[in-house]
Amino acid sequence: MLDGRHRPKSAKSTGFPEAIRIGFDEAFTALEESFCDLDDSHVSAFPIRHRNNIAWIVMHTLQNLDRYGNQALGAAEVTGKFQTVLERQERYDLWDCAVEDKPTSGDTFPTVEEMLKHLEAVRDQVTDVVSEITTKELGRLIGNGRQASDAAMRTIWHTMAHVRQIWLLRGTLGIIDGEWWPRQHWA
Repeated sequence: MLDGRHRPKSAKSTGFPEAIRIGFDEAFTALEESFCDLDDSHVSAFPIRHRNNIAWIVMHTLQNLDRYGNQALGAAEVTGKFQTVLERQERYDLWDCAVEDKPTSGDTFPTVEEMLKHLEAVRDQVTDVVSEITTKELGRLIGNGRQASDAAMRTIWHTMAHVRQIWLLRGTLGIIDGEWWPRQHWA
C-alpha cells in the first residue's frame, strides 16, 4: 500500500537502537512531506502574526537534526562518526537569536529546492551515524550528564512538533487541496 509519497515500513520486532533509527526516518520523512510541494512564496510567507514562517521552521529543524543527530550522536564518545553538514546560523536558533535577527517578511529565505537539498544532506549523514548505533552507545554521556539517547529523542520529537506547526501554517495559507496530508510511514 502506498500512502503519500512513501510506502509504509514495518516496525515489527523493534529494539531500542532500531526505534531510534525509525524515529529519525519518520522525522525526516514527515518534515520533507510537510513542505516539498510548496512554492517559495508559501514557505517565505508569514500568515500568523508573531510566528515564524515555514522556511524558518524547516531550517531551524534541520539545524537541530544536524546538531543532535550528527554532532551529538556522532561525537567521539558515542559513535565516532562526527560530521555536521550545515553551517550553524544563529538566525535559525530560537534561543540564541538576537531580537533584531528574528525573521521578518522583508528577509530572504532559502528556496524549497535549497531546503530539500539541505534535508537530504543532513538525513544522509544522520542515517549513517545511527545506522549501527548500539544500546551501549545510546547510553553514553554526551554532556550535562545527558545520555546520547536524550539527544536522539529530543531532536526526533522536536522535529515532529515543528512538522505540526508547518501543517498548521499550510492550512492558514489555504493550502488544503487534500492532495497532501500528514501520513504514517511506519506500521
